[in-house]
Amino acid sequence: MLKNWQTILLSVALAVFTWFLVTGREVVETWVDMPVVMTNPPEGLIIEEGLVDKIQIRLRGPKGLVGNLNSQNLTYPINLSDLKIGERVVDIEPAKIPLSSTYEIIEVKPNRLRLRVDRRISKQISVEAAWSGNLNADYKLQEVVASPDVVTIRGSETLLRKISKTRVVLTEDFPEDVPRSWTEDVALELSDDIEASPGQVSVEAFFAPKTREIWVKVPLEIQDPDGYKASVAQKYVRLLIEGPVFLFHDDEYRKAIIATVLPGNKVTPGTFELDYDVTLPEGCRLEKKNPETVTTTIKKN
Repeated sequence: MLKNWQTILLSVALAVFTWFLVTGREVVETWVDMPVVMTNPPEGLIIEEGLVDKIQIRLRGPKGLVGNLNSQNLTYPINLSDLKIGERVVDIEPAKIPLSSTYEIIEVKPNRLRLRVDRRISKQISVEAAWSGNLNADYKLQEVVASPDVVTIRGSETLLRKISKTRVVLTEDFPEDVPRSWTEDVALELSDDIEASPGQVSVEAFFAPKTREIWVKVPLEIQDPDGYKASVAQKYVRLLIEGPVFLFHDDEYRKAIIATVLPGNKVTPGTFELDYDVTLPEGCRLEKKNPETVTTTIKKN
């Protein structure tokens, strides 16, 4: 019984060995992806176009070995030590593909690389700032500034040669309340092929109320000097003032406008042409008085 068991075990082992032997010798054809590794790149040069991450190899080999190729981390090396500015064609040489003679290489895709090479440079460019958004109609944009207003960019010489400035846009809406200024950090508008230092800048937008000029009729006030009685020849004066548009939407602003005749400390009886003082609401400016002086009569009490 023991002898029969040993015979059976030997038969199974021989069958398995025969199966592996036959399978291993079976030739198959397949495509294999192989990463490309660039070696010895020249300092100061960059590849603008034509670089690939991997090549595809169509090969023929034993079925048992082909199945293990993807797990071997094989790479195809390209030596860039003699790279020069311009275009260069690099052939993918089958002899440099790290496969043993067990495999037959049938086809390689791509079989050559057309590289466009440029010099890597850096330069300084100015930054132009702008603002975009919905703004209360009573306000206006005064100024937009970027800090810093000069940045350093790096990239291919061909690309950077055409660039002398870049742009940043601060986008924010102020449909109602409008601040005097608003600041945000904004990224530079540059292509992905260009590095910038810094990559974003602080942008500040300044706003101010819109203004207009308006004539107003104001009652004239007078302060009597001690021991005297003062009177004026007219009850009203007209003033041309400049102020924020939003202030003139109603007549409340008129209550803050005061025109006052000031006879001064040295007073004598008589009739004089006197100046008058004007008080205005905040943000307003006096442009013109009509009349410039008023006829004032001063009498002793």
